[in-house]
Parts: sequence; C-alpha cells; structure tokens
Amino acid sequence: MMELVSGGSGSGKSAYAEDLICAVYRSICTSVEDTRKRPSLYYIASMGHYGEETEEKIAAHRKQRDGKGFHTLEWYTGLEEHLSGPGCPVTEGSCVLLECISNLTANEMYMEEGAGKNTVEAITDGIRLLKERCAYVVVVTNDVFAESVMDSKEMKEYKRVLGQINRNLAQMADRVTRIVYGVRCPVSGMEEDSEDPEEQRNTEKNKKTTLKIVTGGAFQGKKRYADTICPGRIWTDGASCPLEEIRMCTAIEHFHLFIRRWMKEGRTKEELLDAIEENGRDIIIVCDEIGCGLVPTNAFERSYRETTGRIMSELAGRAERVDQVVCGIGRRIK
Repeated sequence: MMELVSGGSGSGKSAYAEDLICAVYRSICTSVEDTRKRPSLYYIASMGHYGEETEEKIAAHRKQRDGKGFHTLEWYTGLEEHLSGPGCPVTEGSCVLLECISNLTANEMYMEEGAGKNTVEAITDGIRLLKERCAYVVVVTNDVFAESVMDSKEMKEYKRVLGQINRNLAQMADRVTRIVYGVRCPVSGMEEDSEDPEEQRNTEKNKKTTLKIVTGGAFQGKKRYADTICPGRIWTDGASCPLEEIRMCTAIEHFHLFIRRWMKEGRTKEELLDAIEENGRDIIIVCDEIGCGLVPTNAFERSYRETTGRIMSELAGRAERVDQVVCGIGRRIK
C-alpha cells in the first residue's frame, strides 16, 4: 500500500504522515507474535544540510519523530540505487515514510551526483521499487504550484518536473490525500472516516472559543462565502486594523496579512493564539492559503509563510468548522 500526501508549507502534512505510518506500523506489529519477524519502520530524509536554516528544520523534524521508533536514512539522491545496493536495510515488509519529494527532486536535478535530465524516471522508478518491497509507504510532497509571480526558466522547469513526478506517484498510489491546515482532504482512494466520538468529546471539552475558518486562494470569494455562514457580522480588515482589535472582533478577513503585521512587531504565535481564544468569542476568520508556492528567497518571507501555516493548523484543530473556497464554491472540510 502507498499513500501520497500533499499540502502547502506549514499545513501539517508531516505530522499527518508520521501519525499515519506509525499507526499502520503498530497495527502490523500487533498481528505478528514473533517479535523477531516484525518489520522495521524507516524515515527516508531527503533534505540536505545546507546551512543554519535547514539545520533548524532538520532538528525540528527529528524532534517531532523522536521516540516513535523510526530508523532514519539520509538518502538525498539515487533512491533506486540505495534500495538495490548490497546491505540495504529496507527489507520486505518494511514500513517507510519518505519526506519529501520536492527536496528529492531538487537534489536529483541540481546536485552533481543527481539524475539531471532523468530525474522523473529516477524518482518514479525508485518509489515504485519502494512500494513493491514495503508493506506500507507514505510519500510526502509539496504543493508549490500556486505561485502568482512569473517564474524564471529554471523554476518553471523545476515545477514541470515535480508536477510530472507528482502525477506519476498519484497514479501509482492507493490513496492520495491533501492536508489543509491539518485537516485531511481525501483526493482519491479513501472515504472520509467519521470522527472518533471520544476525540470529538475531548475537542468540545478543550474548546475555549466558537471558531469558524474559511480559507482558499486569493480572490476566490471567501468573504462572500463567509457571509453565508455567519450573516450580519461587522468585518475587521486584518490588513489595516489595530493589532489589539484581534481580542474583540467577531469576524476578520485578510488574516494572513494580520499575521504578517503581528510578526513584524516581534510578537509570537502563542500570543496570537491566546488573544483569539480570549473571552470565548464566536469568531469567523477568513485567511488566504499562502503556503502553496515555491519557497521564498527572503528569510522573513519563509518564516511568515510557514508560521501562517502553523497558526492556521492549530486554529483549524480547535475550530468547530473549516471551509475551503475555490472559484466561489465553498466546501466544508471539517
């Protein structure tokens, strides 16, 4: 079995993928009485060590999967060669999480030892071999195709190659899932599971505010759709309102721009989450989904994009309702 997981920056796709493969691994292990015959759990890491920022990301991912039983394999290129080589630790029946295809694609295209013009074939063949060998494979990829600026020739070629690889893997996968702010949105191969009753009770118990979220790309009609969910609200514009208004408002649009201004003032994610949950308000938030583009070159822009994803993922986890709007058409995803 293979599941392909996609999503934007800070969307929660890594946490979902880890929880999924760990749950599958535990299930398989409980069915095998002889501990010597139980499979192994592997994490194939494709992010190279390119400086302080990537080192921090690698450390954060290691911390997130610490204690979950993963054996980490740092394979930056040549997936098929690693799997075919002598002494490969990934044996029949293993469970594997590979993160992520966007990094692996860049490595194959631009590293000296990479596949270059044969990147699509190299990665596709490597994942196919991985699927054939393993009991369950989860592959994480990035949605980088919603960029509004003109691409350079090099970036256009990277997107073309990654897009072709994603299509190949989607055809190969038994399931394809997109994660939007921590909410699982099945694309193919699975039906929505009903929420676990105990989990639902705990969510209600821990909820401090009645929160609704409407998200989607820019200029998709999100605010108009939000008005159908919560009619008659007086809207606060996150692009220009006083920062302290977040403690009082009951409807805010352009929330992604509010987060940007909040960060520019040096204020933290935790402070913002606490401010939203004050007074147990009934509040609706409209926010652009800004994580689905190429990684910005500016350090603040990278941090802003990822922090927005992290904030919205936490809020979506606490919200009673989350809707996504595409071309003016809204769909409830939670």
